[in-house]
Parts: sequence; structure tokens; C-alpha cells
Amino acid sequence: MLSFLINNCGGFIIWRVVGGLMSFYADPWLREARNSVNSGPGQASATSGLSSPEFDRLAEAVEKAIKAALIENHGSIPQQHNHKKLVALCETTGVWDILPPALKNLVQEVETYRLTYARQPDGSVATFSSPEQVQRYFSVARRLIDYMEYHVIGNDSVLKRLKVV
Repeated sequence: MLSFLINNCGGFIIWRVVGGLMSFYADPWLREARNSVNSGPGQASATSGLSSPEFDRLAEAVEKAIKAALIENHGSIPQQHNHKKLVALCETTGVWDILPPALKNLVQEVETYRLTYARQPDGSVATFSSPEQVQRYFSVARRLIDYMEYHVIGNDSVLKRLKVV
């Protein structure tokens, strides 16, 4: 349940979300990330593996969850970042230091995918991973979004450790 702490400070009303819930700046980014992975993989993926468009959707969700924390902390994302190099973005902003190993692995796999398969010049669609692996990717992506919302954005001491250069 949402509970708001309202302080009346010299005519200004300050609203603060208590209990680890997202706040104003991160909300749209986290919502988009969650919407991308909530539906899960398509029907064909459940039996044949993950296709490029589905992994693009998953990769975009991972990127948006990471950027949500950066935007919540600093109000922006680094001006000079390459969206295909998520690990470098995480390392330079401090996100890498706070991610558990399973979530680091997902970020690395998303980066590898984007550098290898994304936007094939011949227009082909790559299919990879077993159906079990597809489900695992979506499950871990949901965990990453939750982790960024509750353990990073919802924790001021962790959020303050992030930096945007």
C-alpha cells in the first residue's frame, strides 16, 4: 500500500514515497520496462526459442530499468553512452557494483546479443536459446526490474551511490 510522508516545510509540501516504491522520474521508465517483459515470450518462442524482435524487447526492458535508476538519481542519463554497451554504462555509473551476479549475467548477455545479433544488415532474424532459456531470460529480466525499483530506487543509500558523468 502506498503511504506518503507529508512534511509541511515553510509553505512547501514535500511528498516522499515510503516503503521502497518508485518515484516520479523513474515511474514511466519502469512501467515501460515492466510492460515489455510482462507479456513474456510469444507463443512460438515457448516451443522454438527466442527470436531477435523478442530479445530486442527484453533488451530494451533491461536498459530502461537501469536508466530508470540513473534518471531517478541524477535526472538524466550520461550524454555519451552507447546503448549497445550496457556493461560499460553500468560500470561507469556504479550500477555494476550493486547488481547481484545473476543480474550482471543478464546485462552481459543483453550486451553480447546487441553487439552480435542486433540489426543484421541482411535483415535476417536470429533465433537462439531453448524454450527453457527463453523463460529464464524473461524471469531474470523481471527480477532485474524489481531489483532496480525496490533495492536501488527505493533505497536512498544505494541510489546515492550512483553517478552520472
